[in-house]
Amino acid sequence: MKLSAPLTKTQYGIYTECASKTGEPCYNLPYLYTLDKSLDAEKLCKAIETVVMAHPTLFTRIELTEEGDPMQTVDMDKEDWRFGTENIEDITDIEQAKRQLVEPFNLYGDRLFHIRLLRDSKSLYLFADYHHIIVDGTSMALLLHDIDKAYHGEAIEKEAFTLAETAIQEEKDRKTETFEEARQWYARNFDCGDVFTQLLPDLEEPEHAEDNLKLRNCICMPKLLRNRRIRSFYNYNIKI
Repeated sequence: MKLSAPLTKTQYGIYTECASKTGEPCYNLPYLYTLDKSLDAEKLCKAIETVVMAHPTLFTRIELTEEGDPMQTVDMDKEDWRFGTENIEDITDIEQAKRQLVEPFNLYGDRLFHIRLLRDSKSLYLFADYHHIIVDGTSMALLLHDIDKAYHGEAIEKEAFTLAETAIQEEKDRKTETFEEARQWYARNFDCGDVFTQLLPDLEEPEHAEDNLKLRNCICMPKLLRNRRIRSFYNYNIKI
């Protein structure tokens, strides 16, 4: 069943920026994970496919109405995304391959994620690039954890509330008395005028900072990736 919704206010801000930079990488969130080659590539492919299909929001597409307004749509009945071992790309130079990985998203009508699995003589490489209009840091972490669970044969929970449904709910909420009261309260207490805010200096690095970092990594990284010497690649100003 096809679900259509307006963009949320946050999404609209991202959309406006990207619409002015058609054909350029804009709001891409690319990561390249280096994995030990001893991983079972077939199991990993199946885990990735299972997780992606369990999250309909990833299949959000942006379409324009006759009036030119952007709408987001999800129609899982028409999506047929498969990710098997035939998708593994053999390479000889990962550094050279990196320069070809990040591509601009076609904002209108196309899928807004790219997932690839590469392999050389030493490692497997999982490349994932999501458009920020559908994914943020929290959802990226969730996807990694789900891939880890699926790889180890654990059941994963299917997405219960899509981003499109969130947008529909937001549109309803903005028409309520509660929202109007909140808007007026905000206007009374924060006039939204431009003010100068002095940035606070960085805090001194605490003792045992390295241990704390290791602890955060242990908490945040899935076992699949943490135990396989993960290395993440991200280039904010990448040029095509």
